[in-house]
Amino acid sequence: MRTADGIIVASPGYHGSISGIVKNALDTLESLNKDARPYFTDRAVGCIITADGWQAAGTALTTLRSVIHALRGWPTPYGAAFNASSSAFGPDGLPVDPKDAWQLATVGEQVLEFARMQLAARAPAE
Repeated sequence: MRTADGIIVASPGYHGSISGIVKNALDTLESLNKDARPYFTDRAVGCIITADGWQAAGTALTTLRSVIHALRGWPTPYGAAFNASSSAFGPDGLPVDPKDAWQLATVGEQVLEFARMQLAARAPAE
């Protein structure tokens, strides 16, 4: 994390929130609290949720975005939400539905775009 300019956090929805395992992983960012860029500071963070139902997917995505804000990160404008009962991934791991592929590509592109802007802003003037 210390050297990352962008990151993607994905979580299953669990009772309308993010999973405990993802919460525990995010808790390990406390080790960065004294860094020049603590937690997710100045980093683009893409958010992806898979849940069983649209309501759970929406609330879990909102929760994840709130956690990213609390850790000083910049959630991407678009967050991907997948309804496990209607979204499917093939044996190759790729989404079957083109709209699902679009969601993943959009999150990745936004993380990359923001990371490039941050790098350019930190570059020394010529």
